[in-house]
Amino acid sequence: MKGGQDWSRVGEERFEVLAVTLFGKIVVASYATLEQAEWQARKLGEEAERNPRGYVLYLVRTTGGSTGER
Repeated sequence: MKGGQDWSRVGEERFEVLAVTLFGKIVVASYATLEQAEWQARKLGEEAERNPRGYVLYLVRTTGGSTGER
């Protein structure tokens, strides 16, 4: 391992897709990579535009740990 590389957190960080409504936030899914979570949030947002059922916004946030810790 070269200097400056810290692999101790590899696999720990997860990303959640949240549906934000007037009633609060709902976790829709959890993914290992940011790209997967952003792709899913974009896909859900496009579907929500085609079939509107109230105001829903899909966001991505990091969980900071594995999903098994909760």
